[in-house]
Amino acid sequence: MHPLKQYLREVEEGFQDFAARVGVSRQTLYRIVSRVQAPRPMLARRIVEATGGAVTLDMLYSDDAPEGAAGGAEVVNINAAANEPQLDQDRLRLALAVVINHLRAEENTPVSPDMLAVASEAAVNTYAALSRLTTRQGPARLAQALRPVLEEILKETGGVPAPSALDRGAELAAELYVQRRSLLRR
Repeated sequence: MHPLKQYLREVEEGFQDFAARVGVSRQTLYRIVSRVQAPRPMLARRIVEATGGAVTLDMLYSDDAPEGAAGGAEVVNINAAANEPQLDQDRLRLALAVVINHLRAEENTPVSPDMLAVASEAAVNTYAALSRLTTRQGPARLAQALRPVLEEILKETGGVPAPSALDRGAELAAELYVQRRSLLRR
């Protein structure tokens, strides 16, 4: 029996009441206790807090899922929420190129198109994955996804600027992406 289901029986709390306390639907809670779906990290934390630690993260993400069900630690779908538009990788690649060339002002050689393509793909996937972990939305989440990508690409091409420059570069790339998207819609 799933530890959360066992806990709810012991304290005689219904699924509907507990689901409301942790901010999810009853159906989501049923999918979690039947091990069809793993809780997102923030939900897992709320469950641990709501149970006073009686149900731990280890219990929620244990690997003793029934055969054929998704294990707690398995990523089932890394895509962003269904109601959220996907990022345009080509537009993101252009925004990254501008910022990377700006941050590498002293270097004469531009970053290769292949490296920019990999960087934009990494940023798109990071942005989508962050939808499960962060409350940041839009340009703020895009900047959050871009920062480690910028840092890695700059390491590979000859040095990393100060952390504040990386932060500003990520914010600038996000702004360029959003501006370009706005201009294209007109």
